[in-house]
Amino acid sequence: MFGTLKAFAFIAGTLSASVVLGAATASDGGVIITLPPRSKDVGIKKVPDAAHPYIAPGPNDQRGPCPALNTLANHGYIPRNGIASFEEILAGTREGFNMDRDLAGFLAGFSMMARGNAFLNKLSIGSVSPQIPVVPGAIDGPAPPGGIAKHDRFEGDVSMTRQDFNIGDDVHFQIDLFDEFLSAIEEFGDDNALHGPKSIVNMKVMQEFKFQRFQESQAADKTVSFHSSRIASSYNEAAFILTFFANGTDGLLSKQALTSIFQNQTFAPNWFRRSSPGTFDFIVDTAAEVLAPHPIQPGANVNGVYVLDPTDTSCNAAYSDFVLNNLPKGTSSANPGISGRCGG
Repeated sequence: MFGTLKAFAFIAGTLSASVVLGAATASDGGVIITLPPRSKDVGIKKVPDAAHPYIAPGPNDQRGPCPALNTLANHGYIPRNGIASFEEILAGTREGFNMDRDLAGFLAGFSMMARGNAFLNKLSIGSVSPQIPVVPGAIDGPAPPGGIAKHDRFEGDVSMTRQDFNIGDDVHFQIDLFDEFLSAIEEFGDDNALHGPKSIVNMKVMQEFKFQRFQESQAADKTVSFHSSRIASSYNEAAFILTFFANGTDGLLSKQALTSIFQNQTFAPNWFRRSSPGTFDFIVDTAAEVLAPHPIQPGANVNGVYVLDPTDTSCNAAYSDFVLNNLPKGTSSANPGISGRCGG
């Protein structure tokens, strides 16, 4: 599946960046979005630096289901109010995590199109904000964009530390789910002289915990949705954690660093970002390794029974699902002839 998704990821990244960059012109009242040059940073860097201290979010600051973005906002690597532009997200993910421009461009571009206002170049990393009005022409409906916390598109089922939308809180950190993550580290993690026994998150931890979360959601959520694009994003999230949350000093992800970002939404003491930019290829390859021991086929629960999506070789199911079900107008009543699945 991930061989196909590597091609899908490249196309989707190109699509996201190109559509966002063409979203507006100054003459029509929109904000011109620019793609910055690719960073050539090498060598580890301590994060946070003195210019980016932790400040807890205020009552009107937006925070959402992504612990990395929440952490970047709490340290001011992206705006502390949680309303960010395309360029600010690329700059923040580069400075905080040394994420490659193309990978960050896809994530920011997709999020902006799916749950932001690309015309004004504004995205909430949380929920609806009065700073972000309805998209011009109401092409995504009459309500303002929901931010990345709104269910579907960016946020989806089978999260590691958020419940499924239909059975619980899908936005905020859930300590009981994180405790399951810690239990997986206790069972499968590596020992470390500095951090102690069973203190390092390795590939085995992620492989087993991710599959456990799928089994739990499938059993508890009678409407769980795990179609191609959500499988891709879910396992890419796991790869992101292994790749970007690890300390650049030794490449290891400690339980302390994991807890600091997930639970406290701040960087751990003496944490350094990775030395080289994390790329699309590296993320997709890592995601494929996480999925490999327990392959999951795209599908959804129907009355509590997991029903596989139909196989159709006439199109790329992941790309079709991504475009038709995760972007504005893909499921609009203005386009009743557009199917949400290949062959539909």
